[in-house]
Amino acid sequence: MKRTYLITMFVFIFSVIYIQNSLHTLAEKNGILPANKEKHFISAKEFFLSGKLTGYSQFKEAEINIQQELLYKDLRQFIKSNVKDYYYINLVNIYSNPNKNVSPNRQVYFYCSILNNEKTIKYNYIIWDAESSKPIAKGRGYKSKEKD
Repeated sequence: MKRTYLITMFVFIFSVIYIQNSLHTLAEKNGILPANKEKHFISAKEFFLSGKLTGYSQFKEAEINIQQELLYKDLRQFIKSNVKDYYYINLVNIYSNPNKNVSPNRQVYFYCSILNNEKTIKYNYIIWDAESSKPIAKGRGYKSKEKD
């Protein structure tokens, strides 16, 4: 009985490890979110207005509000060319750790809102997959301009 139990446990553990490794290898080969640049999706503005976008809101008095559909690989360059240098430095966490499970040729929606006033700079962003309608990354930041 004890030997049967040990053999069963060994087979179960081996199976789980094998399946996880197989899925991980498959994901690395094909990407969990594969390229889809030839497909057509609604615009970022239409998606925003559809009400399907959750987990993101624009600042009411934002200096910059971005709603853009683009390829995942173009995200860094798009941010750099569409925001001032000061904001670009503060938005570093958006592009500093790209998601390796997203194909560079995957279409995404990028939403970003930047509020700048005398005391603070705040930003809120989300990267949303255009095909699966699921978030890929999101975040918010806050930086005080006051000097102690």
